[in-house]
Amino acid sequence: MKFSLLDNGADSLKGAFSCLEKISDLQEGANHNLKDVVIYLNHGLEILFKLILKSASPALMFSDIKSYQKAKEDMKKKGAKNVFEINPSLHTVTLEEALKRVEFLCDIEIPDSLKATIYYINKIRNQLMHYEIELNEGELDELVEKLKYCYEESINFLVIHINNLEEKIDEARFEYTREDYESDMGEWYAEMRMEDARMEYIEEGYEDLGEGKW
Repeated sequence: MKFSLLDNGADSLKGAFSCLEKISDLQEGANHNLKDVVIYLNHGLEILFKLILKSASPALMFSDIKSYQKAKEDMKKKGAKNVFEINPSLHTVTLEEALKRVEFLCDIEIPDSLKATIYYINKIRNQLMHYEIELNEGELDELVEKLKYCYEESINFLVIHINNLEEKIDEARFEYTREDYESDMGEWYAEMRMEDARMEYIEEGYEDLGEGKW
């Protein structure tokens, strides 16, 4: 299995979108979908902003660039697959740090409204991941609206800087189960049998007319 940064980020954004779609249709049980949207969206954005950093220089993805450089040197000497095989304690940057590096080290301007919404969702995500959260009805409505805004505006921003992102999101989370395969094969064989029967019927018609077999 290979899961690139692009694959990983697109998969999480697709997961966020799928959960967002469900929320408006649910009278009850929307809470776990909201949690999933927050986590998926935050993760997808973090990964894809790191991809932008990687496009400029892979070193920019790491919080300690000197440690990354040392691991990269040892990786080449030892023929390892990646720097984490050499130094498992390496850390990549947080989402907040990734935003700053994209702006100030890659000179890519991020709209203030988008940054503010990402920071807000990141704060909610941290509460969900590390403690607990309680929102009143007004705060819940605000969260839903900001999630929708953040998803749409993030896509609009990221597609400018990441090639093939929209296509990857469309393709993400496609699953072809054994049941799907067997169903498709069953339909294919049924179509073959129908085609064989049709050809036999046509042949018999020619024979009845004295034309003989084809």
